[in-house]
Amino acid sequence: MFLVYLLILKVLTKYQQLMKNIFFVLIAGLFTGACGQQSAVAEHTVSDSSTTTAPAALLQYAYPVSMANWKLGDPLNTKAVLDMYSAWDKGDGKAVASFFADSAELDLPGAVRITLSKGQIESRFVKLRKMFGASTNHIVSAYALYNEEFEEDWVMVVSYNKWTYKDGVRDSMLYADNWRLKDGKVNYLTSLEEKPASALLKTLERGR
Repeated sequence: MFLVYLLILKVLTKYQQLMKNIFFVLIAGLFTGACGQQSAVAEHTVSDSSTTTAPAALLQYAYPVSMANWKLGDPLNTKAVLDMYSAWDKGDGKAVASFFADSAELDLPGAVRITLSKGQIESRFVKLRKMFGASTNHIVSAYALYNEEFEEDWVMVVSYNKWTYKDGVRDSMLYADNWRLKDGKVNYLTSLEEKPASALLKTLERGR
């Protein structure tokens, strides 16, 4: 009976030892797996962080572009430019001049460049506005942009302008005006014009 007991005890002891070994192996495996997951999470976190903070690569264009990097600008600049259009339509040349910096250059259709220096801007616009009668601008689009290469503020406006000369002759034109501003004041304009095709003209007359 005692021998049987010892044999059973020996078997139980080996069984307990085997279970302990299996237990420690499982614990070790779980610990290793947990460490691996934490490492993977850490690597993923670092990878995500580096992805969000890295600057986006610039696209390669087919042609060199002098001013390629733009973002949306200050809408207050758009408001200022449209207020200037409104002042023109109201016949207030003095108010138009108030939106300009002390000096400005205007590149106009027909290969015309006007250079305005300090002290003459107001008188030039007052005189220019008196050459016309009624004027209305239908603004097709207007938006402010900021150029990152040159750190400049611009406002791009497409406008359908109808006006009457002092002799009563009427005319109209579609304009694409690019206004550059410094500290909220206009210091440069490049303007393009075209006579709308009949189909486009009907759309513009409907107010689109």
